[in-house]
Amino acid sequence: MVHGAVVQEATVTTDGFDFPDFFPQCKRNDAQIDKCILDAVEAMRPRLKTGIPEVNIPPLDPFTVPTLKLDRTAPNLRIKATIRYTKAYGGSDFKIEKLRVNLNKKYVGEIKLVLPKLMVTADYDVKGSRLLTLDFNGKGKFKGEFTGITVVAKGNAKPVLKDGVEYLQADKIVTRVRLDNAQIAFDDTERPLAAASAATFFNSSPGVVLDLLTPIIEETSATVIKSFVNKILGSIPLSEILTDEAPAA
Repeated sequence: MVHGAVVQEATVTTDGFDFPDFFPQCKRNDAQIDKCILDAVEAMRPRLKTGIPEVNIPPLDPFTVPTLKLDRTAPNLRIKATIRYTKAYGGSDFKIEKLRVNLNKKYVGEIKLVLPKLMVTADYDVKGSRLLTLDFNGKGKFKGEFTGITVVAKGNAKPVLKDGVEYLQADKIVTRVRLDNAQIAFDDTERPLAAASAATFFNSSPGVVLDLLTPIIEETSATVIKSFVNKILGSIPLSEILTDEAPAA
């Protein structure tokens, strides 16, 4: 991955935490907290593509996932695979269609995201897997183009103490994922003909295959989102994310 020049930003120091002055904050008792959070995301959008290292936000283009291990059995489906070096291109083009948060004693939220397209590359190692009547084993590189993506994520978070400072951490996240279409390709080093047949099978009926894979896609996306969110939240004190109103004079 090629990194561009680092632009130095002014920071505000609070109890030892260097808080970037460009990072928007929302007030805990804001009657329009949803709008404040949406405005904050849009204000940071230009920086999200390349990441914001000051608060542990990784680049969204490409968004990388080092390793995923999949092991699941369901009707017409058996997946046992290790996926490495996943890179997804197009993540910074996301649009938030809905956001709801509830800060009344609990930290509960729901968000609906849409993405026009994701280009994904990865290394895969698949053993003992079966999809409908197709057995699939092999090792190589994967490429895929996924379009019309909708992700609805619901979850809750809880405050945790770290070195006497309160942070927020996602406790549970559940996702629903819909994909309008997908086309894939395998460059298999062990069974190239079988891999080509598998890709042809998928590309001829992507809707059928995606319906079978949806539970795995949803579980995996929830795991990735939770890890992504907690990495960010774990670097910013809760008091810096949600500030309290200053007392009236």
